[in-house]
Amino acid sequence: MANKEIYKELKDRIVFLGYKPKQVLNIKDLAKEFGVSPMPIREVLILLETEKLVHIIPNNGIYVTDVSFQELKDVFEVRLFLIGLAGRLVAQRITPEELNKLRGLLEKIKHEEDRKILIRLDAEFHDLLNNYTKNETLAETLKTLRNRIGRLWFFAKENDTYSQEIPKDFEDLIKALEKNDQNKCEEILKNHAIHFINQIKNNLYNK
Repeated sequence: MANKEIYKELKDRIVFLGYKPKQVLNIKDLAKEFGVSPMPIREVLILLETEKLVHIIPNNGIYVTDVSFQELKDVFEVRLFLIGLAGRLVAQRITPEELNKLRGLLEKIKHEEDRKILIRLDAEFHDLLNNYTKNETLAETLKTLRNRIGRLWFFAKENDTYSQEIPKDFEDLIKALEKNDQNKCEEILKNHAIHFINQIKNNLYNK
């Protein structure tokens, strides 16, 4: 298996909580699982450490990074600003074909009852939006930030209101995109992000 595929799979497991925060990762076990030597696994883990998804402690071990609400507040503030910019750009630049793709994905989201799948569909929707800004740097930056902040789903309860309101948020967003309403798109995306962080905060501090 190529390094790129191993990287994608391990990153997916971390971001979507297939691996728990603080979980120990064993290079030999991973090498055996993927049918490669330890070297490619080590290279992938070093790359994931630069993205703050794993922590390598020399002569001690490799761990999935912990999920800290306080630490990720900084990430959230940056992402909140950029997601607003993305909303404005996508309202300017989205094509009718791209709008149809969002509508199709929204239908999947509306009928999905498995929260784990919904989390992935939410991420897919955001990736499409970011790509439709036609700004590759912005799209890549937002994806990296979401990979870090998205792990806060770990703290959300099963019946969280954020999950329940995803379909309506995205439906309102598509209506705003149809009108190329930059202000409305920015507002909806920012409120969507704020609702997520408030949901996690409530789960953490109001147990």
